Amino acid sequence: MRGIWLHDPRGVDWQKVMAELYAARMNAIFVKFSTGGAAYYRSEVLPGSFYAGRDEAALCLAAARRYGIQVHAWRVCFQMKDAPAESQQRAVREGRVQLDRSGRVLRPSYRAPVLCPSHDWNRSLEVRATVEMATKYPFDGVHLDYLRWIDAEPCCCATCRKRFCRDTRSTVASWPRDVMKGGRLAQTFVSWREQIMTRMVAEISPAVRRARPSTRISAAVWPELASVRRDRGQNWKAWVDAGWLDFICPMNYSTDPAMFAKRLSEERALVNGRVPIYVGIAAYKCTSGSQLRQLVAMAHSGRAGGWVLFNYDERFRTQFLPYLRN
Repeated sequence: MRGIWLHDPRGVDWQKVMAELYAARMNAIFVKFSTGGAAYYRSEVLPGSFYAGRDEAALCLAAARRYGIQVHAWRVCFQMKDAPAESQQRAVREGRVQLDRSGRVLRPSYRAPVLCPSHDWNRSLEVRATVEMATKYPFDGVHLDYLRWIDAEPCCCATCRKRFCRDTRSTVASWPRDVMKGGRLAQTFVSWREQIMTRMVAEISPAVRRARPSTRISAAVWPELASVRRDRGQNWKAWVDAGWLDFICPMNYSTDPAMFAKRLSEERALVNGRVPIYVGIAAYKCTSGSQLRQLVAMAHSGRAGGWVLFNYDERFRTQFLPYLRN
């Protein structure tokens, strides 16, 4: 795979994009078509729907088919980016968002609330939204991002407390101190967070495969498995081992050659050939086309199954695409 992520589909000249990717011998594009709060198509599931007279998904697919380029629908899970303000406020009122130790709403990545994965309604939304995306259009795959807790510190919402006590049969005397780093239940809470996220993938993947068996299911994951399991509850190796994913895109966003090679080697050992690794490369961090080309070459020499670049924008078009054509 020779792919790229595209962050915002609104108003894109799809024919131009696909022609340029084809000329650069690229064969896949990952387009962000939905988040935890909105879809960039007419959605019956998500509260926000961006459809201004142009069916971006249909236009994207038509142009991609012309050039033989795969389209993977990228979903940013749990993030309420672009959700209507009223929907965000309702989620806060209903206690469905992640909170810090002081009870404040966490708004780290997109300055919007983040739905809590422990809440049953939020989990149902993730499954329904992903299935809708997989079945509404003939995408080659669905690509799941942000399948992780948003902060290394615990979410301190009431649902997390209730579910943690129920699932682990723990008694919390002092919330959230008992589950914070150094607290008497801290390690139990870390393990529980991982289980919550793993069960989320276990719910999404079979639902998508039942609804549309040909859909390839993938995830953007963080490198350095031990730390991401501890800090974000993301055990992507377990997801691979269980057969829930068809490939992974580890975001090895370092331009340091030694670090890039080290991470890829570790990931290959962990996956052990079960699924392809299409390594994520931070084109946006590169200072030159030759530096990007070096990382691409390292992905090949490191025996990744392919690579995905972050991300398609005007700088990428003008500064980096020409180097990929040669």
